[in-house]
Amino acid sequence: MSAPSDFSPIFQAFAADCTAAAIQQQDLINEFLGTHHRNLDLSARTLTGNGLVLGGVTGLGSFSHLSQTWLWMWDNPAFDWEHPAVAPVRMIYQFGERQDIPELTTGHLDLSGFANPHGAATTLAIASAYVLGGQGIWSCRINEGKGSTYVHIDDPQVPVAQFEPAIAPDLLMRAAQVWPSEQRAVVRGMFRHFNIPSREAPDRIAGRHPGGAVLTANFDPAGNITAVSGDSAARPRA
Repeated sequence: MSAPSDFSPIFQAFAADCTAAAIQQQDLINEFLGTHHRNLDLSARTLTGNGLVLGGVTGLGSFSHLSQTWLWMWDNPAFDWEHPAVAPVRMIYQFGERQDIPELTTGHLDLSGFANPHGAATTLAIASAYVLGGQGIWSCRINEGKGSTYVHIDDPQVPVAQFEPAIAPDLLMRAAQVWPSEQRAVVRGMFRHFNIPSREAPDRIAGRHPGGAVLTANFDPAGNITAVSGDSAARPRA
């Protein structure tokens, strides 16, 4: 049996809904952490480096650059559900059970059929971490570069992304490129995440943020985004 070349439709629908917000938060934590060396302590649930100690670390899983596979931390023989850095992942697992998302409940996933297996692992980690809330993920190479481990960070020292009208159009276009068959879901998900009331028509989804900014995504008949426009100077109607 050949390895799958893409995520399941149900995972794609779930991930598309959260991708725009997750990408923005990941950009923020990447900037916050920078490129400094970090030490990971899963027992203490900390990430330290450059004079900073971050807590609330949860081990998500690891990617093998040799076999091109993903292993959830709870299925790793070196860990179990009771490990302090693994126990929070039960929320992801239970969410996957409720929504019938196989990628969130299958311990070992073969990603070798994907065009970019490592990128697929990163996408899986970022999307699944959204279920936990928090401030994004951090990853590093392990086993002399043969693998990569992924952790989720939930520490109040890390800033939380807010709706930014100036970057929203580019953010939606980036997210749409990740999930080209779920572009309406991408837009709906961003509006939902930032509590933006919206109106839909066959060729557009438009909304006005409580802060006054207007955002409109236009679609072609196939459901692909053709343009995203924003008006950060707009004010709510009286």
